[in-house]
Amino acid sequence: MKYFSLFLIILLFISGCAVLTKDTAEGFDYQKSLSFILKNQERESPELYSACEEILPLTVKNNRPDDYRKVLRIYRNYDNVFSKALTLGFLSDIEPEDPVLRDSVFAASQQAYEWAHSDDFIKFARIYFQERDLNEGELYERVNAYRTAISDNYAQLLLERRRLSDALSVYESLLKRHRDDKILLNYAAVLNQLNRFEASLMASIEALRMNPGNEKAKEQINMTASLLGYSKAEIKTMIDETVFVGRNIMRQNLLADELNIPMPEFELLGIDSGRISSRDLDDKILIVSFFATWCPPCKKELPHLNDLYLEYRNDEEIEIIAVSTDEDKFLVRPFINKHGYEFPVYYAGGLDEKFRVKGIPTLFVINKDGIIRYKKIGYREGEEFEKIMTWYIDEIKAAEDV
Repeated sequence: MKYFSLFLIILLFISGCAVLTKDTAEGFDYQKSLSFILKNQERESPELYSACEEILPLTVKNNRPDDYRKVLRIYRNYDNVFSKALTLGFLSDIEPEDPVLRDSVFAASQQAYEWAHSDDFIKFARIYFQERDLNEGELYERVNAYRTAISDNYAQLLLERRRLSDALSVYESLLKRHRDDKILLNYAAVLNQLNRFEASLMASIEALRMNPGNEKAKEQINMTASLLGYSKAEIKTMIDETVFVGRNIMRQNLLADELNIPMPEFELLGIDSGRISSRDLDDKILIVSFFATWCPPCKKELPHLNDLYLEYRNDEEIEIIAVSTDEDKFLVRPFINKHGYEFPVYYAGGLDEKFRVKGIPTLFVINKDGIIRYKKIGYREGEEFEKIMTWYIDEIKAAEDV
């Protein structure tokens, strides 16, 4: 089966990047798709289940409980547990108005949580990712990321239903294999509901230490510490010390993950019809950021990349370029103009494959000898992007001065 619809669903629900409120949107005909599903429900096929994956989110968004039940009954026959878990696991992000539909979505989220922890989930994930040439470590990271997102969504629904002990159990299980600032803060919120303020404060401090730019973590620390009787001065000191320690740990970890990979040669066409080649960038510290106009994390990172570009634009040692991986090249220039980005933008033309980019945004930092020293994958909400990039640049400059 082609996984376009599955990929679309992941984008819709993880990012919240699309709002479809009409039966027909962006060329998708709701009634035609529903009719196709009902007419072909006895004929199991990739096309049937792909149509189910596309329409299920819309049945929730448009509050159509009858359509939801009909499609879900058919979709449950699909044997691809990985696909089903993702499709159903992110329905809860839509928050339907109909109370019956909300209960149905909760049941679907619970089922997705169970599927996500099954052996079949891994089996079908392996099939899905085999074309992306992932090694075992990368496959584990992807599977763990999806499991985490599905588990977090389910726990949030439990929290809404005041099933605090069950939500706590999900987070405690989750934190045994995955810890990040978002999960820790959601865990802290459950602990607060249970009046376990000391444990909540510790979880919030850990979250801030992991991501020193996370403003939500600072707010949570402030609120919980206040409930415990800490003074404003004590709370400020607590936050400042946590940020200081977190930044030091993060800097050490990032700079320790140094690469030694020769940069592939390239020649790129710019959106302004100009051209640039790797030979033009000799004796430059080069930052190459791969993005796409449709990518939600890219949209969050690009403003920071622009700020970084403006900071270093007069530094003759630094060159910063963005490389679009969009297949629809005509979308790129309007996108850049709309947001007023000033960094130079080029079309990938296969360069992402040469750099072995497996997800976006991905950013590379290359020294003056054309050696890739650092790679940054993804964008984390609240991360101190400019500070991280400055660490990379300063470290490369320092190494070249030795």
